[in-house]
Amino acid sequence: MSHPRRFYVPDMGTSPIRKRITLDSHQTHHLKNILRLKQESLVEVFDASNQCYLAKVLFSGKKKMTELVIISRKEASCFQQRADITLACAIPKGNRMDYLIEKVAELGLSKVIPLITDRTVVKINKDSKNERHKIDRWHRLAISAARQTGQSSILQIAPAIPFASLEKVIKDFSLCLIAIPEANKYLPEVLEKSNISGKILYLIGPEGDWTSDEVATALKWNFQPVRLPVNSILRVETAAVAMLAMLIYYYGSVKKT
Repeated sequence: MSHPRRFYVPDMGTSPIRKRITLDSHQTHHLKNILRLKQESLVEVFDASNQCYLAKVLFSGKKKMTELVIISRKEASCFQQRADITLACAIPKGNRMDYLIEKVAELGLSKVIPLITDRTVVKINKDSKNERHKIDRWHRLAISAARQTGQSSILQIAPAIPFASLEKVIKDFSLCLIAIPEANKYLPEVLEKSNISGKILYLIGPEGDWTSDEVATALKWNFQPVRLPVNSILRVETAAVAMLAMLIYYYGSVKKT
């Protein structure tokens, strides 16, 4: 094995050397039944504060859980977040939000804000047991993406908010974009003339598109309307991934100059 397999814990503390950490049931299943790692196998473990350590596998027979004992500190992965980008996205139907979360996490998105718009079919009730399971699943997908890609940070998944609540969010960003199929300017044209060195927020609408009132409100909040340079109307999850890839590319180009 050229690189140790990676596992996530929320917090390893300030001095974790020789500390024992218990993996959750999902990661235990992955370690034992998918990867089939053995006792004393070496793995990499990272946490929410971007700490990264080498650890040894220990099995706890009674609880059928896996413990890791921290051996030494590792340098953070070279695959760092290239840009501080947040996506506010209307929640698509079915399991398509799962795909969206997985792919934007793999690309290195900082944060996703699920949006309830006028034409959003899916509604989120945070007090519902099913909805809590859904959000937990999104978080596990984000962790899995970080483990797989070697990133040292986890995609943040914010609570779902109505479109109107975006007004409280936009003050934190240096560039705010809204994807509109009929926008006059393509995304690359806008990015070439914009300050994209700070925090970026971009909006992706629902299957039925934004309402005219939502577009007018976004423009009042100084969002810049853009269209993607493709000759088709994209699904929500496809548009979110494509636009993120373009933003990362242009951000990287700025950093090279």
